[in-house]
Formats: sequence, structure tokens, C-alpha cells
Amino acid sequence: MDKLTGISSFRGFIDETDKLLADNPNDNFDIFVWDIVQFKVINDLYGMEAGDWLLKEIAAEIKAKVTRGTCGRIGNDKFVCCVFANDKLYSFKNNVYVFRREGVEHRILIQGGCYQVRSRDVPVIKMCDRAILALNSIKGKYTEAVAIYNNSEREDIIMGQRLAADFDNALKERQFKVYIQPIYYADSNVMAGGEVLVRWEHPTLGFLSPGRFIRYFEQNYLITRLDKFVWEEACRILKRMKEEGKTVIPLSINISRADFLFDNLYDVLVGLVTKYDVAPDKLRIEITESAYIDNPVKIKDTIDRLCEYGFSIHIDDFGTGYSSLNTLKELPFGILKIDKTLIDEIDGSEKAANVVSTIINMAKLLGMDVIAEGVENVKQLNFLNHMGCKYIQGFYFSKPVCEEEFFKKDFEDRVLIHDDTDKFNVESIFTIRNPESRGIIDMIIGAILQYEINDGQLVLKRVNQEFYYQYGIKDPYELFTVRKGKIIDEEDISRVYKRCISAMTRNETNYIEAGYTRKDGSKGSLYIKIFYIGKENGKPQFLFNTMDITKEKRKRVKQRLLDYMDSLSKLCSEILRLNYTDNTLTTVHCDENRVKVKYDNAPLDRLLNRFSSILDKDEHDEIMKVFSYEEMEKFCLSNESIKVISIHLHSNNCGRHLCEIIIVNNRDEHGKIIVTTGSRVIL
Repeated sequence: MDKLTGISSFRGFIDETDKLLADNPNDNFDIFVWDIVQFKVINDLYGMEAGDWLLKEIAAEIKAKVTRGTCGRIGNDKFVCCVFANDKLYSFKNNVYVFRREGVEHRILIQGGCYQVRSRDVPVIKMCDRAILALNSIKGKYTEAVAIYNNSEREDIIMGQRLAADFDNALKERQFKVYIQPIYYADSNVMAGGEVLVRWEHPTLGFLSPGRFIRYFEQNYLITRLDKFVWEEACRILKRMKEEGKTVIPLSINISRADFLFDNLYDVLVGLVTKYDVAPDKLRIEITESAYIDNPVKIKDTIDRLCEYGFSIHIDDFGTGYSSLNTLKELPFGILKIDKTLIDEIDGSEKAANVVSTIINMAKLLGMDVIAEGVENVKQLNFLNHMGCKYIQGFYFSKPVCEEEFFKKDFEDRVLIHDDTDKFNVESIFTIRNPESRGIIDMIIGAILQYEINDGQLVLKRVNQEFYYQYGIKDPYELFTVRKGKIIDEEDISRVYKRCISAMTRNETNYIEAGYTRKDGSKGSLYIKIFYIGKENGKPQFLFNTMDITKEKRKRVKQRLLDYMDSLSKLCSEILRLNYTDNTLTTVHCDENRVKVKYDNAPLDRLLNRFSSILDKDEHDEIMKVFSYEEMEKFCLSNESIKVISIHLHSNNCGRHLCEIIIVNNRDEHGKIIVTTGSRVIL
């Protein structure tokens, strides 16, 4: 018995099913293997305890359904059952299992593979293997609930085993050949780079395209060895370009999800570019979103290190799934490659054309270039060129060619003379008609504001829907009539204006932090990307891509306070926390030999009253101004971390002393005006 779920273990299931089949020799049965899709995510999100609870719940439901058969658990997140064929256990609540956890409803996918037992010529364990084969055939096809095993899958396995057996010899004899598909600039026939692909010249099966063997090697991890072979070939070709005096254009290589399972991926790639004396930016790395979601933390760490070394990272096959969108925010991609399936549709579908146009503009907003993959005709080329797509890959220019054919092509040096901003289709950002598409795109690019410079002033023209959602503004009336188009704090407008001028004159993206008023009335901080997009009626136009970083900034302030506290406690005999919002005073630290009074949420006036007896009138007036609510609010909302003031104190016993008061900006995450202050005697 399985200890966690209380149903049979796999061994117990085999024994019970052997008996069931023997006791009913004339009946037909179905063996199902059920899999919880991406069960690892459940554990990551809710913890192991919640994962164990879910396994027990699903086991109980399977047991309840299987009234005339057997059931068990095949370790981890898979279950197995054997039922009479006429019981028709063909769906698991339409492929979805719904459960509630802490008052919240969650939906997870359950997929199944089925082996139909119509004879007893194979053992039960083989029947289960075949059900698993059927299950594996629909991995990633989340609209399919159950797959039925058939003999073609068995033939497929035999072919995979044969190719795997031939692999070592093929690698040794260099039967694998690299082919390169050129990548061109969209507005010319000048080659901008190439993607390195692999073909197999098999001695008996003939010329094999990647579709004939790659998927097998991904299943048995031989793909990692094949990938390393292709990567090294790419580096060798780059070195050959340099040795033959050609312009060294970048070559792209593919990284499989299996490559990320090994800790030495970074070392392998760095080692190859070092061995062949290749600049890392000439070896471009393509990964798919599906590779990233398997192990995002580890993959992000590896990609960040590769970027720091100088490699350029592409996201491949973009447009094949919405889950790719979030990945754009999380990883430092330099180039986005639009999948061929989207390009195929732009000829006959206005909707597809709008989606492609929006993706191109979205990539620009995120600071990425775009490659359109699978371009096959001049109509597609003209459309993509008009939209501002920078690179083209496809049969229209060239199919994949062998190395020698590739070297016969022109390797011209190329300097872009056109201004990409001329082709920025700003309308596609603000006028996406389909609500679902608009919501998805807005979610990725965030809040967008269009400004123009008019008579030396920054004037807000319009915003996208995400802006209203993020900043709690109801509609254009509230934004432009009530607020008069004012978003950024007045004291920061001049700084933002200067960054706009810089973005325009240098034709580059600019960045700045600025203050604004949040929807709850508190002061917040914005991180703004500024894009110059050309002129309209002679007036410079800019797009602002904004992000609320108020919480992040306040976390930095808290960390800064922690960093200062150790030094303050060594320097100062007394450290106080002044909360101007709540009008309270609290002692954080004091030298009890020198300080006799401690405060615990005492009225703030008690500190200010202390100054009356120890300060001359002029200095008293100055210090009262420094510690006034207005000055402290201004200080807390500024970019200043710390300020130091010097004063003379006097006492009846000890005469006059020069003292320092150190004030640390500590505005908390709720927008309260708070500072921490310490004092020390200098002379």
C-alpha cells in the first residue's frame, strides 16, 4: 500500500490487476495512467504539505470512481487504474480537477493515457508502459484529456531506439552536418547573420531533417551532446569568417531545455568562444519560453551570467503561447523571434497582422529587436518592413544551406542609416481593437503615456488602458479635466523634460525616477522609460513606459537605515525615531550612562521642547525649522538619504558644546513621514 495516499502501491496494483484479469478472462479492460500536469508548480506555490494533501484528494477520487477494478499510485504525481471497458472512465471531470485551498478555488489539469486490454499476451507492467506512452504523446497538448495507445507509437519507440543506438557512431564519423539559414535586414538584401541548424546524413536512412531525430534525442538527453557539437561548429565557422577576411556576422545557436539541467552550460559556452577566439556577442543564444518555465530560477541565473559575459539572448518561437509574454519581463532578451505560424497568417488575416504589428512595437518598447521567421513572399516582407521589423529569416531570401554555400554569399558590412523611430507604429499601442489581445499586450508593456513638447512644456496627449487600471484613474475626464493631465510631480517635471531632450538628440532610450501622487493620495515613485518616437506636426513625441516602484524604493530606504544603524549606534549616544504622521517619538538606542530619558510613542513635542532649554534663540529657530513637518515631509519625499546639521548646545554645568545631529530618511511602506535621528558631541 502507498503510505501517503492509502491506495495500492504500483507493485500492489500489478498483483491485483493480474488477479482481476485472470478472474475475468472473457472481459475487456482499460488501463489508465493519470498525470497531474505541472505538479511541481503546486509544490512551489503552496508547499509540500499542500502537494501531499492534493495527492491524497485525487487518490480518493480515483478510488471512488473505480468501483469494479484496481487502482494504485506510480510514485510522484502519477496514478494508475484498471477498469472494465464498458465502465468508460475516459475523462477526469473534463480534464480539470477543481479544489479549494484556504478559501480559494484552484483548477489543475489531469491528463491520461489508456491501453485497451483486448488480449492477455503482454504482462500488466508492459500494459502500463504502453498507457504511459500514450500519455506522453499528449504532453504539452493541454486541450487533450486522454490518449489511446496504438501500434504506431510502438513503431515510433523502435525508431527512437534505433537512432539512439546509431548516435555515437554518427557523432564520431561526423554524419551530423551543420546548415546555416541566413538572416537578412528587412529593408535590404544584406545578410545580418545566420541560424546554425543540424542535419543527419544517415548511412542507411539517408538525409534526415531535424524533425526526424531531434525529439528522440530530447527524450533520452542525447540532445545535450548534439547541441555541444553544433555550438562548437558555430564557433569554428565564426573563426573561419575572421581568418578569410569576411565581415564576422553573428550566428545563432539553439539551447535545449535539457542543456539547462547541467551546471556547466555557462562554462561550456565561455570555453568555446575562448577556444576559437570569438567575441561572445557574435554567438547568439536562442531559447524557447517552454525551456524557461521548467526551471525558471536556475535558467535565469545562467542567462544573467551569460549576458554579463557579453552573449546576446534571443527568445525563440514567440507567439506560440501566451505564457511567453511574462517571460519577456523576467529575462534580459535582446532579440525576439516571431514564430512562423504567425507570419503565415498575416497574408489573409487582418487580426494576425494586427497582432504581429503590436508585437513588433511591444518589443521596441522593451528595448528588443525583432526577427520574423518563415517569411516566404514579398507581401509578407513589405508588411514587416513597413512595421519596422529589423530582421527577416525565411525561404524568401534563402533556405538553410551548407557551410560552403553560406560562404559564397555576400558578407557586406552594414551600417543602418534609417531611423527606427520613423517606423514606430504608435497607433498599434493605443488602438488594439480586440479586448483580449489588448489586455494581454497591456499586461506586458505596462502603463504607456504619450507626451509631446509644446512651447517648451511637456504635455500629456493620451494613455493606454493599463494606465487607468494601474493608477486608479477612472476615465479620460478625470485625467484630463479634473487632473488637467498632470501625473508627474511638479518638482520633477524639469528633470523629466531634460531626459526627453536627451532621448531625442541622442536617439536612445532614457530612464529616470520621478514622484507622483498615488490613487490613495499618498506620494509614490515612478520608474520611467522614455522613448523618442519622432515628430507630429513639428512637435517632438515621446512614449513613457512607467512602473510604480514605491514599495521597492521604500525597501531600499529600510535597507539603507539598517546599513546606517550600526554606524549610528557607535557614533551616537542617542538614536530616536520621529514619526511625523502619527506625531510620536520613540527611543531606538541610547547610552544609559549618558541619557536618562527614554521615549516610547511619546508626543513628538517632547523632543522639540527639549531644544528650548539647550539652544540659543537663533539656533533654536533654525532647528525648529529643520524639524518642522513641512521640512521633514520634503526631506522624506526627496532622493536624499541622510542630512547632517551642526548646532551648539549649552548647559549650566558644562558650558557650550558643538554637536552633530544626523537625520536618516526612513519613510515607511505606508507613506508615513518618518526619520531616524542621532546626535553626538564633537567638541
